[in-house]
Amino acid sequence: MDFIADSLVIGLTEHAPLVLAAMGFALLYRLTGLINVAYSETITLGAYFGMWVNTTFDLSFYAILLPAGVMAGVISVATYFAIFRPAKKRNVGVLEMIIISLGLSVFLRHGLQFVFGYPVRFYDVPPPESLRVLGVGVSSFRLLALGSVLILALLLYWFIQKSSYGLQIRALASDENLAQVSGIRPLFVTVLIWFIAGVAGGLAGAFYGVGSAVAPLLGWRQFLLIFLVVLVGGRKNIGGVIIAGLATGVALAAMSLQFGQVLYAQLVLIVAFIAILKARGRRIAETEKV
Repeated sequence: MDFIADSLVIGLTEHAPLVLAAMGFALLYRLTGLINVAYSETITLGAYFGMWVNTTFDLSFYAILLPAGVMAGVISVATYFAIFRPAKKRNVGVLEMIIISLGLSVFLRHGLQFVFGYPVRFYDVPPPESLRVLGVGVSSFRLLALGSVLILALLLYWFIQKSSYGLQIRALASDENLAQVSGIRPLFVTVLIWFIAGVAGGLAGAFYGVGSAVAPLLGWRQFLLIFLVVLVGGRKNIGGVIIAGLATGVALAAMSLQFGQVLYAQLVLIVAFIAILKARGRRIAETEKV
């Protein structure tokens, strides 16, 4: 029971930002089918923006969440207009788009290093209180972070699944031509998606950054897990991504406790994800044959 409690508490509190990041990536992947490698830098940007606002204006961590998310969202939209929209108009292939996004990722990473420098940076936040949940010691900050991430994730889920704008987003993702005939403005909806995805990634980056440190490779270290969570959770179902993200956090914590190193836990989890995707692909192929 102690092992289960430790895995649940540690997994949910430490890896909750994974849910937000995966939801933002899922929105872009669902709309465009693009594996946007540069999304990793959106997460890093959120961490740096939050740190900068926190240390420059002496604001509390929760006061910087909105500006950090909005700034990351604006950068996300800017990359769409500057890079991805012109490439789409030129009918650039899928592989070429991935290479373009990889180049953009490298450019943004070095741009962050040029502006903020190479040393690791930290948020200026007071030491949190320590509380016990299910017998496990957890900082009050991590509990508040978990609550904030879950609320933001549920709000995003409601927006996509229930609101009129969410209906337009889902319609555009399903069939762009039919959406246009129905009176939906593709450009407006696309910009909205890129902005929301950027906000989600930026907020995830802020939570990651304040929980450890802010470094140029912060988002890149999370990207593979985020991508696999979206694939396993289902790119057409935001709810599935939320569940897969939470389950991944708990699994990582459990295996880290078991193996003693996070790296081993991540390797095992990646192999498990690949096995799940392979089995799913086999089932789909058998269904199509029938």
